[in-house]
Amino acid sequence: MKKKFTTKDMVISALLIAVGILIPMIFTGLPFRIVVGPYSATLMAHVPVILAMFISPQVAVFTAVGTTLGFFFTAPLIIAVRAASHIFFAIMGALFIKRGMRAIPLCLATGAVHSLIEGLVVLIFYLGAFAAPADGYSVSAMVLITIFGTLAHHCVDFIIAYIVGKALGRAKMLPPMPKLI
Repeated sequence: MKKKFTTKDMVISALLIAVGILIPMIFTGLPFRIVVGPYSATLMAHVPVILAMFISPQVAVFTAVGTTLGFFFTAPLIIAVRAASHIFFAIMGALFIKRGMRAIPLCLATGAVHSLIEGLVVLIFYLGAFAAPADGYSVSAMVLITIFGTLAHHCVDFIIAYIVGKALGRAKMLPPMPKLI
């Protein structure tokens, strides 16, 4: 059981944070970014956090916090607060991996938590009048778009992270990935 946060872990987290901040800045148009009202999804934006989750709970926490801070500097407030959900699913996923959870159930469990928290953030922003739904969208429509959009986005990014993680695992740069089923 890994208990210390090593220099190697710190460097890996820093690199993943840098990539996690760059992805939404670089991939700004279709097909990489989808926007529905105030909801946006950038393909691969979750990959660094999911990769960190495969390494250790410590790397997951630092990477998720670092990328969330990056969103506060580069995105509208509602998107930055939605990004804070990454902290919760990353910690949960890393702990589930330590307990031996397989990849597909892990993807679904972390995706459910991720999407429900993002939906809750959107609900709070709209009901608290911190933001207004886009023209033609009700609050409930925006919450549902966020929940289902985030779940789909999470699953696509999880698949990408799993494929990258498998390759990095074969190169002995990451621990072995959990089995699929």
